[in-house]
Amino acid sequence: MLSMQTRRSISLVLLIALLVVTGVVWSMGAQEEGLKDGVYVGRAQGFGGEVVVDVTISGGRITAIAVRPHDETPFIAGPAIETLVAKMIETQSPEVEAVSGATYTSNALIAAVKQAVRKAEGFKDGVYTGTAEGFGGPLTVEVTVANGAIAKVVVLENSETPFIAEEAFKKLPEAIVANQSWDVDVVSGATYTSKAIIAAVEAALTE
Repeated sequence: MLSMQTRRSISLVLLIALLVVTGVVWSMGAQEEGLKDGVYVGRAQGFGGEVVVDVTISGGRITAIAVRPHDETPFIAGPAIETLVAKMIETQSPEVEAVSGATYTSNALIAAVKQAVRKAEGFKDGVYTGTAEGFGGPLTVEVTVANGAIAKVVVLENSETPFIAEEAFKKLPEAIVANQSWDVDVVSGATYTSKAIIAAVEAALTE
């Protein structure tokens, strides 16, 4: 028969093993339900132009935020961006206050990071609609998400000029499905329509 000391040792080993397995399972569950690892792009309009960020998610956490070259006023935007990036990584959230004196740049950076984080959260299965203003008026899309991926994008209603918008209606939905993101290039010659489709898809998947 096993001695009391041996039984205690075995029990301790089993307990440690159970704790390790539980920790791994919990970690996997948190990863599945939280932010998905990867590098995600976010864009927003700043004071001098578009502000584009690359947000790195590792282990379900925001580990880096890189701001691409921009046209914001350097001596104003530089310190603000540095401060906001540090706060976002520290708090693990883009929900931070704008830096006084650099409101436009701050709001653009916050909006861009929010967009990137929304992408990292993944998509829930379902059929969603979104609307944005096009060249001729409101444009509405229907986005189908299946198995956590964008499966289909359809333009439901629009008042765009047919012969101009046709290419955008064809190429943009295909590009969004292929990239699994609304962060795609506009179609030359149909900029307004392209931006409306992109904005409508974003609205469908984030609101």
